[in-house]
Amino acid sequence: MLKPITPESADRICCLVIGKPGIGKTSLIRTIPPEEKVCVLSAEAGLLCVRDLVKAGKVEGYEIGSLEDFKEAFQMLSTNQEMIDRYKWIFIDSLTEIAARCEEVMQEKYPDSSKAFRMWGDYTNTMIMLIKGFRDLQQYNVVFTCLETIDKDENNRRYTAPAVAGKGLKEKTPSFFDEVFYMQTLPDEQGEQRRVMFSQPYNEYPAKDRSGKLEPVEAPDLTKIKNKILED
Repeated sequence: MLKPITPESADRICCLVIGKPGIGKTSLIRTIPPEEKVCVLSAEAGLLCVRDLVKAGKVEGYEIGSLEDFKEAFQMLSTNQEMIDRYKWIFIDSLTEIAARCEEVMQEKYPDSSKAFRMWGDYTNTMIMLIKGFRDLQQYNVVFTCLETIDKDENNRRYTAPAVAGKGLKEKTPSFFDEVFYMQTLPDEQGEQRRVMFSQPYNEYPAKDRSGKLEPVEAPDLTKIKNKILED
């Protein structure tokens, strides 16, 4: 049965945020209003940069130590009405670590090197299914963070890409999102470095804004970005 598009189903954002380690991707949680509860799925080494918010009960979530944990979290957030009613945002930190967990599982599943082609196919399909699954949870705003890596195209030109294993997944991942942001620092008028989010391609950096409502460079504030995108 066809499901009609409604204003409510479009009243959300889903984005991928790419950047170097320590640039402040996890700290974006601070820019979400306290009244809009966040469920953090943390596959990184913890949430030290928002420890005060965790202690205050303003940030909740789960440690993701395995691929099965990630699948379990998806099942819970997609089907448990208590979770759907409780949270407005899902913050996945980070896609790089989730992909590493998936790669470990696939290497155990396919120990024979002669089956490498099958292994990478299974890995890519599993990751795409999970990324699209979370992306399409219409009850939430969804944010994926991801480390960056430097790669080269067929013409040997350098470009920045999501740091995930597998060339196919690396190339496809940005296409799954309407909004892809690249976090970087730029000097302000006083020469001080400030964090920004590119919403359009810049040099070799990946970014895009399908809403058409963002400036090429935006302040790293998820609430302001969301409001800009959804404004009538």
